[in-house]
Amino acid sequence: MTAGPVLLLFAAHAALAPRPLAAQFGLPGAKPSADSARTVAASIAISPASPRAALEGFLRHANAGDWPGAADFLTVPTGARDRAPQLARRLKSVIDQKLALDPRDLSALAVGDTTDGDLTGDRIAIISGPGDREEPVRLVRGSGTPSRWRFSQATVANVDAWFETLQAPWINERLPTALRREGPLKVFWWQWLGLALSLPILVLVAWVLGAVLRVMLGRIARSTVTEWDDLLLANLRGPFRLWAAALAAGPLLSFLQLNLRVAGFVDALARGLGFIALFWALLRVIRLVQSRLESAEWAAEQGAQARTLVPLLSNFLRVTLAVIALLVALAQFGYPVGTLLAGLGIGGIAVALAAQKTVEHLFGSVSLAADKAFRVGDWVRAGTTEGEVERIGLRSTSLRTIDRTVVRIPNGRLADERIETFGERDRILFRTDIDVTYDTSPEQLERIRDELEAALRAHPLIWPDRVRVFVVLLTDSAIRLNVTAWFLTTDLHVFLRIRHDMFLRFMRIVRDNGSSFAFPSRTVYHVAQPSVVVPPGGDD
Repeated sequence: MTAGPVLLLFAAHAALAPRPLAAQFGLPGAKPSADSARTVAASIAISPASPRAALEGFLRHANAGDWPGAADFLTVPTGARDRAPQLARRLKSVIDQKLALDPRDLSALAVGDTTDGDLTGDRIAIISGPGDREEPVRLVRGSGTPSRWRFSQATVANVDAWFETLQAPWINERLPTALRREGPLKVFWWQWLGLALSLPILVLVAWVLGAVLRVMLGRIARSTVTEWDDLLLANLRGPFRLWAAALAAGPLLSFLQLNLRVAGFVDALARGLGFIALFWALLRVIRLVQSRLESAEWAAEQGAQARTLVPLLSNFLRVTLAVIALLVALAQFGYPVGTLLAGLGIGGIAVALAAQKTVEHLFGSVSLAADKAFRVGDWVRAGTTEGEVERIGLRSTSLRTIDRTVVRIPNGRLADERIETFGERDRILFRTDIDVTYDTSPEQLERIRDELEAALRAHPLIWPDRVRVFVVLLTDSAIRLNVTAWFLTTDLHVFLRIRHDMFLRFMRIVRDNGSSFAFPSRTVYHVAQPSVVVPPGGDD
């Protein structure tokens, strides 16, 4: 696994995600109907004395490093006023690492959210405290002029305990100010630095873990009789490393204490890589099984049929696996796959019309494979196209013509064509007409017929059950003998040589019997009529 694709996926999803990952995965701190609340709140003017304005003000001062200004939004007990800036900084760390707060989810009214039954304050999130106890994060409306919402005294009192539950609270206390500032995606610069350092470590851990387990499994594979496990272990090296990287990503990156949104994406990415490794391994298994089946003994016996069906079934399994992998990947990143499938069902007519030809060709390939209309290597005639079948794909079939060009015919159309398969014949028909001249006597014609039949029957590849040589027609210029026979070969090149030899033999037989071949001709007889002399003036 390389670092580039991971960072690219990380940045692209975080920038383009349709809604916060906390809401996608049902993580703590996400309000149930945030999208609808934002839509309604967008049309309401934001009051400067609203909970939303208070949270925006706190975050604005905290992001600028103005901790005394951020502390003004805390209800700090009297005895802890000197620690107010420190409490503000710790609360900001807790919000960044444990919550996915968005000010747009809060009420923009000065009275706050009055629909939750809490008239004195607004609960903006739930956080897990010590012992996994759920504790609310609340804003309360303070007294004074101007009126301002602040974090409640109970919330401020829990800040230290929440801060101590962070795995590395000392980092925020000891790192330089520049590294404790927020970078892109609300990730601190020290966390970005940790991500950059953890990726090569992750690759190294995956490589070491994969090598150790591969050595252990290799010893087991070598102790078995079959070679299937050895080939499988060699083909699964890449998927196994990716799976090991996905397995180690969660524990390794958890030390960075990323904010809830980014941490949710990292967890989804790790699960996604695990599923990718699984599907990658399945594709390798399909390819291995395909290669083994094509070289197996039964495939050698089936010949062209095996070369046709095995790749076709393998391609079908690959396409099906790719669709399932896409749906699983979308589900891992929080996209509603069920809603997507339901939407495809609602728009099924449009999808069916758009993919009509694709589906037609897919079912055409299945129909051709089920009917065994032809196989790879067969010489076929489909419609007006004739050639050797080179490949049968999911969409089209490729024919190599006699001119050595490749014609690709969509399987949907090919399934409806009249297909003539020369590879299925058990023998090849030999048929020709021999025209001899009319000056051939009946005796000569009888000898010619007998010798033609004898020459055919004398050939070692003749099919003796049906050899026919008869006079069939008296044309305008010739006496026609029809010759019909079958030769026991399916090789076209062998048959062409046989036919060549037979034609030469027929020519000798006709010549030796004193006859000759006729050619189209016509004799015109001209008869002169006697002239009649009419005497002058003799009209009678």
